[in-house]
Amino acid sequence: MNYGEFLSSFLIDLQRLFRMELSTSDLTYSQILAIISIPDNGIEMSELSFVLGLDNSTVTRLVIRLENKLWVERKKSRRDQRAVKVFLTNKGVNIQQIIEKKIDNIGEKFNLEFNEKDKETLFNSLLSFQWTLKKLFLKK
Repeated sequence: MNYGEFLSSFLIDLQRLFRMELSTSDLTYSQILAIISIPDNGIEMSELSFVLGLDNSTVTRLVIRLENKLWVERKKSRRDQRAVKVFLTNKGVNIQQIIEKKIDNIGEKFNLEFNEKDKETLFNSLLSFQWTLKKLFLKK
């Protein structure tokens, strides 16, 4: 298996895991990714688009659906009145915390599968892998 095949398989497996463990009838996978990507101090729409790897128009529709559920709100940026920032509402913060607990539970399942030495090796390898992914985006 080469790196391309591995990355494709890895992505599919992770998406399946997250969809099965986190998605509910009223919370889609895309909404989950958006909610966990919004920091406490909000995020500009263009940055959220970059983080999610989606077009601005797609993220706008996603954010509108989240607004309709009263999980987020949009406000003009104080720094640049042309930019719009997305913030979690109190309901959104609660949803984010529920998602984060579920993600922690997934992490605990992985934690139980490895001995202490392997845990450290795997964690360091995954950190290196993630850093490499981020560097690839910084080069563009």
